Amino acid sequence: MTAQFTFLSGARIGQIESFRKTYIGLGRHPLSDVRFDVERDLDVSSRHAGIVRHGDSFIVRDLGSTNGTFVNGTRVSGDAILADGDVIRLGQHGPAVEFHILPGDDVPDTMSDATQTVVERGSSPRAHQAAVAAAPAQRRSSTAIRLAALRRTTKGLIALLGVVLAAFAWLQWQSARDARAVARLQARADSLGSEAQQRLTGLQSELASVRDELRQSQAEVEKLRRALATTGTRADAGTVARLRTALDAAETRQRALAGAVAMDYRAISLTNQDAVALLAVQFSDSEIFSGTAFATDSQGTLVSNRHVLTGTDGTRRPVRIAIKFSGSRQWFAGRLVGVADSADVAVVKVDILGGTPRVAGFARDPLARGDPVAIIGYPLGEDLPMERSGETGVVADPTLTVGTVSKALAEVVQVDGYGAPGSSGSPVFDRTGRVAAVLYGGNQQSQGKIVYAVPATQVIAYLNQLKSGK
Repeated sequence: MTAQFTFLSGARIGQIESFRKTYIGLGRHPLSDVRFDVERDLDVSSRHAGIVRHGDSFIVRDLGSTNGTFVNGTRVSGDAILADGDVIRLGQHGPAVEFHILPGDDVPDTMSDATQTVVERGSSPRAHQAAVAAAPAQRRSSTAIRLAALRRTTKGLIALLGVVLAAFAWLQWQSARDARAVARLQARADSLGSEAQQRLTGLQSELASVRDELRQSQAEVEKLRRALATTGTRADAGTVARLRTALDAAETRQRALAGAVAMDYRAISLTNQDAVALLAVQFSDSEIFSGTAFATDSQGTLVSNRHVLTGTDGTRRPVRIAIKFSGSRQWFAGRLVGVADSADVAVVKVDILGGTPRVAGFARDPLARGDPVAIIGYPLGEDLPMERSGETGVVADPTLTVGTVSKALAEVVQVDGYGAPGSSGSPVFDRTGRVAAVLYGGNQQSQGKIVYAVPATQVIAYLNQLKSGK
């Protein structure tokens, strides 16, 4: 069976697409099957909805989109079975498509010979019947009359038998249809249960680092309190003041971590992760380094670090640049646009038909000490667990880590979080889900637990410099 989509509104109005697939993705992502314009269809999320084929039926499922999925004006809360001619709208005011199911081979005729005979006799020409009726009446014996009545009765019984057989077949078909409906409902229930478990597991994983830091902070506070109790009145004023200062700092850090728990990391990840790409830079046949980049617009403008593209001394030039976006197996060729002089910032360009996903934007306010942040990137490149499928390659899957701003200066932001080779260029998001800084390095003695980032103001300044051509 073939699923056909006719665009009723939006940037692609009037266009028609057909698919013979088990799964059909709808969204603005370049790899979506039914793809919407990344610039004009703004109500559509990158991965908005999916249509799954089960036997002879199709089911539409919202994929956690921002504005929701609607079928014939009704918002889809779980899975919804599609019928031929249904209108699917992506977002309450977004573009709409009309869904059609195109059949495959014709269904063979299953009419029995007896039923066919009855139909043929019942559809004989009226002129022939009239001619028979108009023939001269002949005398008939009582036996002939009884035989004629018997034949009529036999015909009636045959017709009745045909009706009974048709009714039985209809009941069998209805029973099979009900069984299929129950099976579909069971599959939906199983899918919802599995999805809920996956979301719970993901949420627990995202908050694991925050909980660990809270435990460490609580242990530090308790240790300082015991030290104060032990010191008592015997300590000098300087010792007491130092202990109290350390206690105040620990309590401030603990309150910041507690606030980080309330941060909606899932929403930040869903909004921005598609725009975060794995970056591979080749300087020679034996020197290939990985990093992270993120798209700031849908024209393929990506931000990363200067040292990732030109080496630690800033004098090298890459032979080849490759970019793989989140959720994709495909590498795209990139080119270096420029590097900043005063900050560890570089800009790369990639050309993809249909455009690229982009982050929500840059933060309006600078980060301050104690602010919770989320970091999305590719620490250790492709060495961390990712989906692999034989020779088709690795599906890029960024890692989400959380942290707390421990120091905020004019030219650098210090974060207590996690970083590793490959994290360079990762966007650092604030509470609003916007880029507030770009990670570029860390303290070697902290084993990746203290990282440094370029404030967003310097990144914005360099992007404006490139636009002006200065």
